[in-house]
Amino acid sequence: MENKLEKTLTLFPAVGLAITMVVGSGLLILPGLVYQQVGNVAVYAWIISAIISIPLLMVFSTLGAEFPGAGGIAGFMQAIFSRRAGAATEILILGTLPGGAALAVTGGKYMAAFMGGGTVTLIFGTFLILFIGGMVNYFGAKLSGRVQQVIAVILVVMLSSTAIVALLYGDTSQGEGIAPLPRIVDAFPGVGLVFFAFVGWELMSFTTEEFINPKRDFPLMVAISFIIVSALYFLIAAALQIILPSTHPSLSKAPIAGLLSLVLGDLSGKVISFAGILIALSNFISVVWAFSRLTFSSAREGLLPCLLAVTEIHNKIPRNAVTASISAIFLILLLHFSGIISQSLMFELAGISFFMSYILAVVAFIKKSKKTLSKLFGILTFLCVSVVFINFGMKILYPLSLFIIGYIGSGVYKQGPGSYTIVTKINPKDRETPIETDQNY
Repeated sequence: MENKLEKTLTLFPAVGLAITMVVGSGLLILPGLVYQQVGNVAVYAWIISAIISIPLLMVFSTLGAEFPGAGGIAGFMQAIFSRRAGAATEILILGTLPGGAALAVTGGKYMAAFMGGGTVTLIFGTFLILFIGGMVNYFGAKLSGRVQQVIAVILVVMLSSTAIVALLYGDTSQGEGIAPLPRIVDAFPGVGLVFFAFVGWELMSFTTEEFINPKRDFPLMVAISFIIVSALYFLIAAALQIILPSTHPSLSKAPIAGLLSLVLGDLSGKVISFAGILIALSNFISVVWAFSRLTFSSAREGLLPCLLAVTEIHNKIPRNAVTASISAIFLILLLHFSGIISQSLMFELAGISFFMSYILAVVAFIKKSKKTLSKLFGILTFLCVSVVFINFGMKILYPLSLFIIGYIGSGVYKQGPGSYTIVTKINPKDRETPIETDQNY
């Protein structure tokens, strides 16, 4: 009997999870920065970034529906190329774990701002985010999906309402408005700044094994969440340009707070800090979910210790993998607060590694495509993404090194499916249920 995760995800909880994976704390600052950079064509930078994202999302939705599994992009690589390619991709993506720690620190900073505290409050808030994110995932996909769905609704309503209220009650004579469409080319310098606001859907590929109907619901989840997130981004970007001048001091620090202050005054800072806490927490819950599933999948395939592939018969929750993911993030946080690794470096290491994983997903898509048009679409997408990747400079050595180490190491380390035994835990409520053992792969 194969050791698999319980299928609990339906469409709408998955949409909520996707929204909270994508809408990050950068949304609270990026709209202001790009508006300062390119002026009244800034909203077009968001539109261009959304258009560029569509081919990548088509790749992820196609592969996720066809190859559902906890391994995500690593699973795509294994199914289409080889186990060694899959193992190398697993090591690459595990190398993005510092990004999860950076999200927890972001939550801690917003909590310190909300409570008016200093370093002690920041540290307390960071580890509180760690604890809550771990516990929500420890109790399974049903709870995590529901929590993320609620948070997603709160965030979308809160942020969209901020833009709408500002447009209704703000002084539109102060803003620069939206430039005529022919000037869209002037927005390209801002595309690089806002593009990463559209990443996050790749993490959903780790959840496909838990979809009840992945072939139908996974592509629908990608499409629906993309429409909601894009509409939210465009609304906020447009409101900023219409209400605030590009020289407004709040744009470089807290542009949404600048909008909200028109209605709530000084209270706007508290509201935005609370929104920041919610965003950071929801992002962190999503990251722990994704990493625990990758850890579980890697252990099931033999790359990591088999104890990390243990689940309970009753609910199939990979609690050992969740605990391992939280423990690894905890250690990274200790390094951060010891002054060894900065938050910006943690974000950089994660971002560049995730971007390389996009490239691998596109390569897998090209390999599996049989039709000429589909293959041509994949090749064009690969060229576009590769140009962006190369522009990261020497930083690309980090993900490339992880991939090479994983590929070489998986050839030396011979343990794989079939070489060990998975022991499945039994829930105390199911003592009368026979325990399955000797589950060899």
